[in-house]
Amino acid sequence: MQVKLLRFLESGEVRRVGENEPFHVDVRVVCATNRDLSEMVQEGTFREDLFFRVNTFEIHLPPIRERKDDLPQLARFLVARHLKRPSVHDDILSPETIRLLRTHEWSGNVRELANALEHAVILSGGETIQPEHLPTTVGGSSGSSSRPFDIRNFPRLLSLKEIEQEVIEQTLEMHDGDKPATADQLGIALKTLYNKLNQYQTQSKAG
Repeated sequence: MQVKLLRFLESGEVRRVGENEPFHVDVRVVCATNRDLSEMVQEGTFREDLFFRVNTFEIHLPPIRERKDDLPQLARFLVARHLKRPSVHDDILSPETIRLLRTHEWSGNVRELANALEHAVILSGGETIQPEHLPTTVGGSSGSSSRPFDIRNFPRLLSLKEIEQEVIEQTLEMHDGDKPATADQLGIALKTLYNKLNQYQTQSKAG
């Protein structure tokens, strides 16, 4: 694959599957990686000529653990995305929540932050996010809050089955599809989780 990519970058030509004649395309290629390509070149797992070709202009973006000052603004952006709003008010994250986010190492970088905030948005019902709304991996209490889970905070009234499905699917997404971890956090048997996911899939096809 590296050879094919290098050939394309050098010639600017591609050939569709099933066709014999190549044609020229005028594109600008932007690459992104969380790997150390220089180290991979030394290891022999990444072609040196391809590295020089894609590394014409490098922009180094430090992980969020190295730029904690950007974290509140990034967190509010992610909360707005989860709520499907163009923006959110500045106090959507309580000062205590921001302090907690700043102390976490975020080894999973932005994806870990996005998953943690999605978890918090569900528990907060779209209101101000408090530390107890964050998952335990970030220092929250996994939904154990002095303020009870209030269905009135949702855009519309949901049935018990809808709430259950929403929580299960969001928790599964937060764990990147890891079903054992999802079942463990929800406190249910793995077999029960599989049964419920199969039910949701059947309902979706029927709908």
